[in-house]
Amino acid sequence: MYRLFYIFLFFFSLGFSQNKIINTDFRSPLDIPIILSGTFGELRSNHFHSGIDIKTKQKEGFEVFAIGDGHISRIKIQHWGFGNALYITHSNAYTSVYAHLKNCLQSLKHI
Repeated sequence: MYRLFYIFLFFFSLGFSQNKIINTDFRSPLDIPIILSGTFGELRSNHFHSGIDIKTKQKEGFEVFAIGDGHISRIKIQHWGFGNALYITHSNAYTSVYAHLKNCLQSLKHI
């Protein structure tokens, strides 16, 4: 009897654990081939890496594009961590972060 109850409870709970499918038709943030130098969740010396780092062949000045429609919800400027960063909140409730920017104001023109 208990076994049947737990089986029912397991399958019943699966119906509530499913997430809605959200539109994620995103574009690339750069118009160059994407080669990663750092991956999300990568173990660093004292933390997990919280994003992806894209190689730019040691060049600066590439245009940065928003991956989708949205609005700038935060601008953060600091000498450590992300450095100059823009946060864009998209219409599907995702937020994308553009970090390590050389100049936020120049990047604003393209995002």
